[in-house]
Amino acid sequence: MDQIANLPRKSRSFSVFAVAFFVTLLALQPGYSEQNSALPDTAAAVEAGTAPVAANASIRPFSKLAIGVTFGLLGPGVEVATPISNRTNLRVDGSFFTYNISNITQDGVTYGGNLKLRDVRASYDFFPFHGSFRISGGVEVYNQLNIAATGNVAVGQTVTFNSQDYLVQSPLQGTASLVYGNKVAPTFTFGWGNAIPRSGHHFAFPVEIGAAYTGTPKFDLAMNSGSVCVAGTEECGSVNSVDNFQSNLTAQKNKIINDLKPARFYPIINAGVTYKF
Repeated sequence: MDQIANLPRKSRSFSVFAVAFFVTLLALQPGYSEQNSALPDTAAAVEAGTAPVAANASIRPFSKLAIGVTFGLLGPGVEVATPISNRTNLRVDGSFFTYNISNITQDGVTYGGNLKLRDVRASYDFFPFHGSFRISGGVEVYNQLNIAATGNVAVGQTVTFNSQDYLVQSPLQGTASLVYGNKVAPTFTFGWGNAIPRSGHHFAFPVEIGAAYTGTPKFDLAMNSGSVCVAGTEECGSVNSVDNFQSNLTAQKNKIINDLKPARFYPIINAGVTYKF
């Protein structure tokens, strides 16, 4: 059942929309001003957020708070940020997304399943040029990226495992799953936009791109019931009795596991809007 082996992927329209959203918000980045001289004695106005803050002004840790919403490859989420120094912020992001698939039929295979994306990530942002550009290191303290799918193959369809073709005699039922094993994963990103603008503005439009080292995902593929005939022969029987069916299924699973090794780095692309209080 080739189609089960190929797990559901994010739709092309989802990817195009995410990239377009990312580029649009990147174009909105105003940066924040870098001023070389100290401002007049307007400390109260600065503290109230009504006057710009000089690039060399001292910022007390945790003196401000920003809250926002994000959208990216992990789905929609929320973001909270606070300053640590005049060039650094502490930021926490959380994303929670579930997508269910039911009764989708293609090429004689009926699919069902769900995609779950959950993560909580803490990042330390550094702004090296007193501008909107930032580099960030962090850690995903909760990581759940799971895909579970079922498939039913109709009578008369042909499936291929490990280069061997099988003709379906009675409906096949199978399952496949993909689970990222590391619940804690280091992250590295770069981006533009400061959730705590040093210019005194309240709104920001941060974007970032990078990756999390989530480890090679665990993949499983099983065929539970049904009967097949070996293509080109008269050998027929259940999926558990036909010679080499289960061994070819295992070989197919191992090929997929090997192909998944580059997926140990999960891409991070996020864009959103934040408001500084």
